[in-house]
Amino acid sequence: MKNLKMFILLLVVCSATQAQNNNFISVFGGITSPSGNWTKTAYNVNDIGGWLTTDADNLSSGFAGSGSTFGVEGAWFFSKYFGVGGLVSHNTFNFAGLDALSAGYRSSFDVDQVTTTVNGGYTMWNFMYGIYFKYPVSDKFAVTAKALAGFTSATTPSIAVDVFDGGNDDGVFTQEPSTANSFSYMTGIGVSYKMLANVSVNLQGTYASSQPDFLIDNVNRPSNIGRLITEYNQPLTYMSFSLGAAYMLGKK
Repeated sequence: MKNLKMFILLLVVCSATQAQNNNFISVFGGITSPSGNWTKTAYNVNDIGGWLTTDADNLSSGFAGSGSTFGVEGAWFFSKYFGVGGLVSHNTFNFAGLDALSAGYRSSFDVDQVTTTVNGGYTMWNFMYGIYFKYPVSDKFAVTAKALAGFTSATTPSIAVDVFDGGNDDGVFTQEPSTANSFSYMTGIGVSYKMLANVSVNLQGTYASSQPDFLIDNVNRPSNIGRLITEYNQPLTYMSFSLGAAYMLGKK
């Protein structure tokens, strides 16, 4: 019985030592590519140029383009291959289809010229945690997978539309920025290369999704005949590809 207890204790110590060698904290940065309805740039009009208020593409279009991501990530491994951890990341997404948006407003309002400007794009903060899996392929290379869930806070861009007709500036109306929070999840897989005993570089790809319900204010609109969005509640899905540097805790 005593020998069995010693054997179990030895297994626990060895497992903890191995797990400690996988613990890490890292910083990363890369590119993001949105997908789905969020990337649509539709501004569909009827025969006389009026915006179609019930058109599914019109209502789901998010005009999101590619952007960037950076963040901090870490995990503690409770066994040889599995650990728990999380990340904090900040993503930006450019605004796409600005020319199509301006042309649509010009058609809807039946005016000579429309100048549309966008202040930034979509921004997003992610706070997620979950399960990590790491498998050493060799002394230098390892494959890591993760499944995370948590909280996302996203903000829409500010869109200003300046209308000109008959040589006169008819004023500017604005779609105000809106911030909304929602549940989110992320899956990812990556490859790491150990450069030093406690330093590695990581290349990873992730897929993430959230669905904040944005309530949007429109200020100083001359009429409601053009594109009018007061709520946007579509999935915000995207892929990220990033390069990072990790410090392996417990390495000697």
